[in-house]
Amino acid sequence: MYDTLNLWLSNEAIKESGYLQRVPTLLTNAKETYKQDTGEVYFTGSVLGMLTSVSSAGISLKGSICKSYLPDNFHTLTRQDTQRAIEQLEDITNLPIKEADVKRIDFAQSLTVTQSPQNYFSFLGECNHYKRLTQPKSLYYQNGMRTKIFYNKIAEGKAKGQIIPPIWANKHILRYELRYTSRLPYQFNKTKIQAQNLYNEGFYIGMVERWIKEYETIHKNNSILDKMNIKQIETPKDFMYQMALLQIKEIGIQKTLESIEQLKAQNQFKHKEYYSRLKADIKKLCKREALTEGSNLIAELDKKVKQVKKYCR
Repeated sequence: MYDTLNLWLSNEAIKESGYLQRVPTLLTNAKETYKQDTGEVYFTGSVLGMLTSVSSAGISLKGSICKSYLPDNFHTLTRQDTQRAIEQLEDITNLPIKEADVKRIDFAQSLTVTQSPQNYFSFLGECNHYKRLTQPKSLYYQNGMRTKIFYNKIAEGKAKGQIIPPIWANKHILRYELRYTSRLPYQFNKTKIQAQNLYNEGFYIGMVERWIKEYETIHKNNSILDKMNIKQIETPKDFMYQMALLQIKEIGIQKTLESIEQLKAQNQFKHKEYYSRLKADIKKLCKREALTEGSNLIAELDKKVKQVKKYCR
Protein backbone atom coordinates (compact mmCIF):
# COMPACT_ATOMS: atom_id res chain seq x y z
CA MET A 1 0.00 0.00 0.00
CA TYR A 2 3.03 2.29 0.03
CA ASP A 3 3.41 4.50 -3.01
CA THR A 4 5.51 7.68 -2.97
CA LEU A 5 8.40 7.81 -0.49
CA ASN A 6 11.04 10.44 0.16
CA LEU A 7 14.19 8.82 1.56
CA TRP A 8 17.36 10.49 2.83
CA LEU A 9 20.59 8.60 3.46
CA SER A 10 23.24 10.82 5.04
CA ASN A 11 26.93 10.43 4.30
CA GLU A 12 27.44 9.36 7.93
CA ALA A 13 25.10 6.42 7.33
CA ILE A 14 26.73 5.56 3.99
CA LYS A 15 30.20 5.10 5.52
CA GLU A 16 31.87 4.99 2.12
CA SER A 17 34.30 7.69 1.07
CA GLY A 18 34.00 6.98 -2.65
CA TYR A 19 30.22 6.93 -3.07
CA LEU A 20 30.20 10.40 -4.64
CA GLN A 21 32.20 9.03 -7.56
CA ARG A 22 30.65 5.56 -7.73
CA VAL A 23 26.89 6.09 -7.37
CA PRO A 24 26.47 8.68 -10.18
CA THR A 25 27.67 6.03 -12.66
CA LEU A 26 24.63 3.94 -11.69
CA LEU A 27 22.09 6.66 -12.41
CA THR A 28 19.81 6.77 -15.42
CA ASN A 29 19.91 10.14 -17.21
CA ALA A 30 22.65 11.34 -14.86
CA LYS A 31 23.34 15.07 -14.76
CA GLU A 32 26.21 16.87 -13.01
CA THR A 33 25.60 20.31 -11.49
CA TYR A 34 28.16 22.72 -10.12
CA LYS A 35 27.15 25.35 -7.56
CA GLN A 36 29.27 28.43 -8.13
CA ASP A 37 28.47 29.99 -4.76
CA THR A 38 29.66 26.97 -2.73
CA GLY A 39 31.83 25.10 -5.20
CA GLU A 40 29.83 21.95 -4.49
CA VAL A 41 29.17 19.36 -7.16
CA TYR A 42 26.07 17.18 -7.02
CA PHE A 43 24.50 14.67 -9.37
CA THR A 44 20.89 13.94 -10.27
CA GLY A 45 19.26 11.11 -12.16
CA SER A 46 17.11 8.13 -11.30
CA VAL A 47 17.34 4.63 -9.90
CA LEU A 48 14.45 2.34 -10.88
CA GLY A 49 12.41 5.41 -11.71
CA MET A 50 13.02 7.12 -8.36
CA LEU A 51 14.45 10.65 -8.63
CA THR A 52 17.91 10.47 -7.08
CA SER A 53 20.25 13.22 -5.92
CA VAL A 54 23.83 12.53 -4.85
CA SER A 55 25.96 15.08 -2.98
CA SER A 56 28.66 15.23 -0.35
CA ALA A 57 25.89 15.50 2.29
CA GLY A 58 24.24 12.23 1.25
CA ILE A 59 21.73 10.70 -1.13
CA SER A 60 18.01 11.32 -1.55
CA LEU A 61 15.51 9.13 -3.39
CA LYS A 62 12.03 10.40 -4.18
CA GLY A 63 9.22 8.69 -6.04
CA SER A 64 6.91 5.72 -6.14
CA ILE A 65 8.49 2.76 -4.38
CA CYS A 66 5.54 0.82 -5.78
CA LYS A 67 6.39 1.60 -9.41
CA SER A 68 10.08 0.92 -8.74
CA TYR A 69 9.21 -2.70 -7.98
CA LEU A 70 5.88 -3.41 -9.70
CA PRO A 71 4.78 -2.56 -13.25
CA ASP A 72 2.62 0.34 -12.03
CA ASN A 73 0.91 1.70 -8.92
CA PHE A 74 -2.45 0.24 -9.92
CA HIS A 75 -1.14 -2.88 -8.19
CA THR A 76 -0.79 -2.99 -4.41
CA LEU A 77 2.66 -3.07 -2.82
CA THR A 78 2.37 -5.48 0.13
CA ARG A 79 4.51 -5.38 3.25
CA GLN A 80 6.69 -8.20 1.90
CA ASP A 81 6.94 -6.46 -1.47
CA THR A 82 8.06 -3.30 0.33
CA GLN A 83 10.96 -5.14 1.90
CA ARG A 84 11.94 -6.65 -1.45
CA ALA A 85 11.70 -3.22 -3.12
CA ILE A 86 14.06 -1.69 -0.53
CA GLU A 87 16.44 -4.64 -0.90
CA GLN A 88 16.37 -4.21 -4.69
CA LEU A 89 17.46 -0.58 -4.31
CA GLU A 90 20.24 -1.74 -2.00
CA ASP A 91 21.41 -4.35 -4.51
CA ILE A 92 21.63 -1.77 -7.30
CA THR A 93 23.29 1.01 -5.31
CA ASN A 94 25.28 -1.14 -2.86
CA LEU A 95 24.14 1.23 -0.14
CA PRO A 96 22.28 0.65 3.18
CA ILE A 97 18.97 2.07 1.89
CA LYS A 98 17.12 0.36 4.76
CA GLU A 99 18.81 2.85 7.12
CA ALA A 100 17.60 5.87 5.14
CA ASP A 101 15.41 8.36 7.00
CA VAL A 102 11.85 8.56 5.67
CA LYS A 103 10.76 12.15 4.97
CA ARG A 104 7.43 11.42 3.28
CA ILE A 105 5.04 8.47 3.14
CA ASP A 106 2.10 8.02 0.77
CA PHE A 107 -0.12 5.12 1.84
CA ALA A 108 -2.87 4.23 -0.61
CA GLN A 109 -5.29 1.66 -1.95
CA SER A 110 -7.33 1.50 -5.14
CA LEU A 111 -10.92 0.45 -4.44
CA THR A 112 -13.28 -1.04 -7.01
CA VAL A 113 -16.61 0.74 -6.60
CA THR A 114 -20.00 0.52 -8.30
CA GLN A 115 -20.24 4.10 -9.57
CA SER A 116 -17.93 6.79 -10.89
CA PRO A 117 -15.62 7.95 -8.07
CA GLN A 118 -16.84 11.54 -8.42
CA ASN A 119 -20.32 10.44 -7.30
CA TYR A 120 -18.94 9.67 -3.83
CA PHE A 121 -17.31 13.05 -3.22
CA SER A 122 -20.44 15.00 -2.27
CA PHE A 123 -21.10 12.55 0.58
CA LEU A 124 -17.60 13.02 2.00
CA GLY A 125 -18.04 16.14 4.09
CA GLU A 126 -15.84 18.30 6.26
CA CYS A 127 -13.08 17.01 8.52
CA ASN A 128 -11.78 18.69 11.66
CA HIS A 129 -8.29 20.19 11.33
CA TYR A 130 -8.33 19.78 7.54
CA LYS A 131 -9.22 22.11 4.70
CA ARG A 132 -11.51 20.47 2.16
CA LEU A 133 -10.66 21.22 -1.47
CA THR A 134 -12.56 19.92 -4.49
CA GLN A 135 -11.24 19.40 -8.02
CA PRO A 136 -13.16 18.08 -11.07
CA LYS A 137 -11.97 14.50 -10.53
CA SER A 138 -10.49 14.57 -7.04
CA LEU A 139 -11.16 15.60 -3.46
CA TYR A 140 -8.44 16.82 -1.08
CA TYR A 141 -8.23 17.26 2.68
CA GLN A 142 -5.12 19.20 3.69
CA ASN A 143 -3.35 20.51 6.74
CA GLY A 144 0.26 21.40 7.45
CA MET A 145 1.43 17.81 7.93
CA ARG A 146 -0.95 15.46 6.09
CA THR A 147 -3.11 15.22 3.01
CA LYS A 148 -6.01 12.89 2.30
CA ILE A 149 -7.01 12.55 -1.31
CA PHE A 150 -9.76 10.67 -3.14
CA TYR A 151 -9.64 10.50 -6.93
CA ASN A 152 -10.57 8.64 -10.07
CA LYS A 153 -7.59 6.33 -10.59
CA ILE A 154 -8.54 5.33 -14.14
CA ALA A 155 -8.91 8.96 -15.23
CA GLU A 156 -5.57 9.82 -13.60
CA GLY A 157 -3.84 6.93 -15.33
CA LYS A 158 -5.23 7.90 -18.74
CA ALA A 159 -4.26 11.54 -18.22
CA LYS A 160 -0.66 10.43 -17.60
CA GLY A 161 -0.66 8.18 -20.66
CA GLN A 162 -0.43 5.00 -18.60
CA ILE A 163 -1.59 1.65 -19.90
CA ILE A 164 -4.60 0.57 -17.84
CA PRO A 165 -4.20 -3.05 -16.66
CA PRO A 166 -6.82 -5.35 -18.24
CA ILE A 167 -8.11 -6.30 -14.79
CA TRP A 168 -9.27 -2.67 -14.31
CA ALA A 169 -10.87 -2.31 -17.76
CA ASN A 170 -14.44 -0.95 -17.69
CA LYS A 171 -14.36 -0.66 -13.89
CA HIS A 172 -14.77 2.28 -11.52
CA ILE A 173 -11.63 2.66 -9.41
CA LEU A 174 -11.57 5.09 -6.49
CA ARG A 175 -8.12 5.74 -5.08
CA TYR A 176 -7.82 6.83 -1.44
CA GLU A 177 -4.39 8.09 -0.37
CA LEU A 178 -3.08 9.26 2.98
CA ARG A 179 0.07 11.36 2.64
CA TYR A 180 2.41 12.21 5.50
CA THR A 181 4.42 15.14 4.16
CA SER A 182 6.31 16.69 7.08
CA ARG A 183 7.52 16.12 10.65
CA LEU A 184 7.06 12.36 10.44
CA PRO A 185 8.88 11.48 13.70
CA TYR A 186 6.58 13.90 15.54
CA GLN A 187 3.46 12.48 13.91
CA PHE A 188 4.45 8.89 14.67
CA ASN A 189 5.89 9.70 18.11
CA LYS A 190 9.30 8.28 17.19
CA THR A 191 12.82 9.70 17.24
CA LYS A 192 13.20 8.74 13.58
CA ILE A 193 11.60 6.56 10.92
CA GLN A 194 13.84 4.51 8.65
CA ALA A 195 13.06 2.61 5.47
CA GLN A 196 13.38 -0.70 7.34
CA ASN A 197 10.55 0.35 9.67
CA LEU A 198 8.16 0.44 6.72
CA TYR A 199 8.07 -3.35 6.37
CA ASN A 200 8.04 -4.06 10.10
CA GLU A 201 4.73 -5.88 10.70
CA GLY A 202 3.67 -3.73 13.65
CA PHE A 203 4.46 -0.48 11.84
CA TYR A 204 2.73 -1.64 8.66
CA ILE A 205 -0.47 -2.70 10.44
CA GLY A 206 -0.35 0.61 12.29
CA MET A 207 -0.24 2.40 8.93
CA VAL A 208 -3.34 0.50 7.77
CA GLU A 209 -5.14 1.46 10.98
CA ARG A 210 -4.15 5.11 10.55
CA TRP A 211 -5.37 5.01 6.94
CA ILE A 212 -8.76 3.66 8.08
CA LYS A 213 -9.03 6.04 11.05
CA GLU A 214 -8.32 9.07 8.87
CA TYR A 215 -11.15 8.00 6.59
CA GLU A 216 -13.49 7.57 9.55
CA THR A 217 -12.79 11.09 10.87
CA ILE A 218 -14.37 12.57 7.73
CA HIS A 219 -17.95 13.69 8.32
CA LYS A 220 -20.27 11.71 6.04
CA ASN A 221 -23.19 13.58 4.51
CA ASN A 222 -26.64 12.02 4.39
CA SER A 223 -28.80 11.98 1.29
CA ILE A 224 -31.65 14.50 1.52
CA LEU A 225 -35.08 13.28 0.39
CA ASP A 226 -36.39 14.65 -2.90
CA LYS A 227 -39.68 16.01 -1.59
CA MET A 228 -41.46 17.08 1.58
CA ASN A 229 -42.54 14.46 4.07
CA ILE A 230 -45.99 15.77 4.99
CA LYS A 231 -46.34 13.28 7.82
CA GLN A 232 -43.42 14.99 9.60
CA ILE A 233 -44.97 18.47 9.52
CA GLU A 234 -46.69 19.19 12.83
CA THR A 235 -45.52 22.75 13.51
CA PRO A 236 -44.47 25.79 11.46
CA LYS A 237 -40.86 24.97 12.38
CA ASP A 238 -41.19 21.53 10.84
CA PHE A 239 -42.30 23.16 7.60
CA MET A 240 -39.39 25.60 7.66
CA TYR A 241 -36.90 22.78 8.35
CA GLN A 242 -38.10 20.87 5.31
CA MET A 243 -38.05 23.97 3.12
CA ALA A 244 -34.48 24.64 4.26
CA LEU A 245 -33.46 21.05 3.52
CA LEU A 246 -34.88 21.17 0.02
CA GLN A 247 -32.90 24.36 -0.64
CA ILE A 248 -29.73 22.79 0.79
CA LYS A 249 -30.26 19.77 -1.46
CA GLU A 250 -30.52 22.03 -4.49
CA ILE A 251 -27.38 24.00 -3.58
CA GLY A 252 -25.42 21.07 -2.16
CA ILE A 253 -24.43 20.49 1.46
CA GLN A 254 -20.79 21.37 0.93
CA LYS A 255 -21.52 24.55 -1.01
CA THR A 256 -23.91 25.57 1.74
CA LEU A 257 -21.18 25.11 4.35
CA GLU A 258 -18.67 26.90 2.13
CA SER A 259 -21.00 29.90 1.96
CA ILE A 260 -20.67 30.20 5.74
CA GLU A 261 -16.89 30.38 5.33
CA GLN A 262 -17.43 33.22 2.88
CA LEU A 263 -19.54 35.03 5.48
CA LYS A 264 -16.76 34.46 7.99
CA ALA A 265 -14.17 35.92 5.62
CA GLN A 266 -16.36 39.04 5.33
CA ASN A 267 -16.84 39.30 9.14
CA GLN A 268 -20.58 39.18 8.52
CA PHE A 269 -21.61 38.23 12.06
CA LYS A 270 -20.90 40.21 15.19
CA HIS A 271 -19.83 37.15 17.18
CA LYS A 272 -17.26 34.65 15.87
CA GLU A 273 -19.01 31.69 17.45
CA TYR A 274 -22.02 32.21 15.18
CA TYR A 275 -20.21 30.61 12.22
CA SER A 276 -19.46 27.33 14.01
CA ARG A 277 -22.95 27.27 15.53
CA LEU A 278 -24.57 27.80 12.14
CA LYS A 279 -22.47 25.01 10.62
CA ALA A 280 -23.38 22.69 13.47
CA ASP A 281 -27.09 23.50 13.05
CA ILE A 282 -26.93 22.77 9.30
CA LYS A 283 -25.09 19.48 9.85
CA LYS A 284 -27.67 18.49 12.46
CA LEU A 285 -30.51 19.40 10.12
CA CYS A 286 -28.93 17.35 7.33
CA LYS A 287 -28.98 14.28 9.60
CA ARG A 288 -32.63 14.71 10.59
CA GLU A 289 -34.44 11.38 10.62
CA ALA A 290 -37.33 10.80 8.22
CA LEU A 291 -36.05 13.72 6.11
CA THR A 292 -32.62 12.37 5.24
CA GLU A 293 -31.07 8.95 4.95
CA GLY A 294 -27.63 7.46 4.93
CA SER A 295 -26.02 7.23 1.51
CA ASN A 296 -25.75 3.80 -0.09
CA LEU A 297 -22.50 4.96 -1.67
CA ILE A 298 -20.99 5.77 1.73
CA ALA A 299 -22.18 2.42 3.10
CA GLU A 300 -20.37 0.76 0.21
CA LEU A 301 -17.22 2.82 0.73
CA ASP A 302 -17.23 2.17 4.50
CA LYS A 303 -17.27 -1.55 3.82
CA LYS A 304 -14.52 -1.38 1.18
CA VAL A 305 -12.20 0.62 3.44
CA LYS A 306 -12.70 -1.63 6.47
CA GLN A 307 -12.09 -4.77 4.38
CA VAL A 308 -8.55 -3.62 3.60
CA LYS A 309 -7.38 -4.50 7.11
CA LYS A 310 -8.26 -8.17 6.56
CA TYR A 311 -5.58 -8.47 3.88
CA CYS A 312 -2.92 -6.12 5.25
CA ARG A 313 -0.40 -8.64 6.56
